[in-house]
Amino acid sequence: MPAFAILILVGIYFAFAAPCEGRLLTGEVEHADVVPPIEGNLRPGDIFDRGNLPSKTGRGVNDWYRIPSWLAGRWHKEVQTDYYRFNYATNATDTSTRVQKASSDGTWGTQKDNQGNIWQFDPAPYSDLVDAGDETVVQIVRLCEPIESTVDRFVKRSIDTQLRVDKATGKIKSVETGEQITVITPQSDVLIKRETSSKVFDHTGKPLLKGRSFAYENRLAPFTPQNFYRGQDMRQLFQEFLKLSGITAFLPAW
Repeated sequence: MPAFAILILVGIYFAFAAPCEGRLLTGEVEHADVVPPIEGNLRPGDIFDRGNLPSKTGRGVNDWYRIPSWLAGRWHKEVQTDYYRFNYATNATDTSTRVQKASSDGTWGTQKDNQGNIWQFDPAPYSDLVDAGDETVVQIVRLCEPIESTVDRFVKRSIDTQLRVDKATGKIKSVETGEQITVITPQSDVLIKRETSSKVFDHTGKPLLKGRSFAYENRLAPFTPQNFYRGQDMRQLFQEFLKLSGITAFLPAW
């Protein structure tokens, strides 16, 4: 199984979601049949240049969305259960259950308005680089969007791309994109359940693998505002967002 497929199926990412309550839908969400091919300058064989990575532009520079109050806070996941895998190349299906270590922490909620609503800042697209010995792993979070948000369910869709770059030559060795559809439900005040369906595509956009898993996450801490993120002042951006959105009645009184 490709390295990126393992990352996706283990579900170690606490991805952010994209804005826009008007895009919230209900019902089941299906994976894309295919995804767009990777940009020409980020394909296998290309010389990697950080200047070619996608960045936030236009209205997407300052996006926010509301999250349920029960989701806000800091959470910890220790293990994950994978129970379905499908290989598109071989048409092989594996429904054996595998419990594996997938330790990670994640935080939901960035700022609170004066009505008590909790909002999440959307940083996508953004990129992180990880030193992996002879390679540099480039993780691009392209998209996360809320699909459904209710008193007892939160659904999001995210798309990530992973590049593996040879340090010696600077060439991109492999590129894969993963789409995740995640359903989060509260189990108690201190426990949530995360159910994830993941689909992995090659650099041309064709599907490689599909998997499903679930995990339980324990609350480490209640919500506290994040005033700075990736060098940006979240309080200032939140105020600007509320003003531009015409909902100044929600402006917090700091």
